[in-house]
Amino acid sequence: MKLTLSGKEFTLRCDMRALANAKREHAIDISKLNDDVVEIGTLVYHMAKSGAKFAGVPFDYELDDFLGLIDFADMEAMTDALSTLLGGGEDQKKAKANR
Repeated sequence: MKLTLSGKEFTLRCDMRALANAKREHAIDISKLNDDVVEIGTLVYHMAKSGAKFAGVPFDYELDDFLGLIDFADMEAMTDALSTLLGGGEDQKKAKANR
């Protein structure tokens, strides 16, 4: 999934590497993820880093620099992307509605 922050496009990948690194390095447990915008941004950072590694493209951002790219106006797109990647996206909602 693509996400643009401050004019820079990132490919987000929600894989075990991203989740493990977020948990190991920042104690982020997705089962307890709340509305803390810094935790959300940090999780997106790990997904962007994993997406870049998977695609074989450079990722030259430290966490602080990445968080600096996230403007308040980006929050909705970022949380929508995270929701979709973690299984709460539109396809999931449609599937539940059709049951």
